[in-house]
Amino acid sequence: MAQITPARGANRIMLMRPFSLRHEATAGRLAFQTDHEKSMSRDAESTITKDGNINSLSELEVEYSLTTLFAHNDSVRETMYQAFLNGELVELWDIDKTDPTVPNGTQFPATYFQGYLTEWSESAGAEDSVEISLSLAINGSGVQGSATLTQDQATVVQYEFADTVVAP
Repeated sequence: MAQITPARGANRIMLMRPFSLRHEATAGRLAFQTDHEKSMSRDAESTITKDGNINSLSELEVEYSLTTLFAHNDSVRETMYQAFLNGELVELWDIDKTDPTVPNGTQFPATYFQGYLTEWSESAGAEDSVEISLSLAINGSGVQGSATLTQDQATVVQYEFADTVVAP
């Protein structure tokens, strides 16, 4: 029997890009993601009958919210902001980088979504980092599969190795 362990939020990352760029650019990751949440709901309508209530369900509604710290020179943030302003369809991958699905560790379990950025909020407190909150309305309910995760996508913010000798 496999050991059951809790999932760490740091191992779940979001990649995204405007749908219009899918033939031009790889999906990117917003730098300094702090939180994301998937919310799924459906309405139920009850009809009273002489034999008891009968419920009918609507289709699933899926929404994502994402919180990140504002990063200067983050091209993904700039691209997604333009997609929000233009009302563009975006692609979103919710990737769990805990267990690779291929031996070389480049593909991971993921759920793929398409939808629209519906909210963009920036909060700039005097003593805090600037925080960006996004909301996305998802078309459909997503498709599960395996997504490629490059080293650059996995480590958006990371410094490079430095040697012990005088730097050039």
